[in-house]
Amino acid sequence: MPPLPQRASVGVFHAFPSMARPTAPCCEIRFLVLHTYPDGIKAYGHERITTPIGRRGKPVKKLRLIPAEDAYAMAQYFQGTKGTTVSVI
Repeated sequence: MPPLPQRASVGVFHAFPSMARPTAPCCEIRFLVLHTYPDGIKAYGHERITTPIGRRGKPVKKLRLIPAEDAYAMAQYFQGTKGTTVSVI
């Protein structure tokens, strides 16, 4: 019995892959978190509520990646709010 014919593409290097490859984002990405102090005291032992902020500037349930420029722009917007601290991670 003769051996089975092998496919021509096995072991052949292609300069351009036929399928798309995942690429890294073209800009830096960050998380935006808003820390709220209900009693207004930013000290050890006092309550702090941590709220992640989404791309549209609204609270979300879990951390979302945001382009760095947008994250810093939103952080400046939230910065003046009394009893809060803004973190760009």
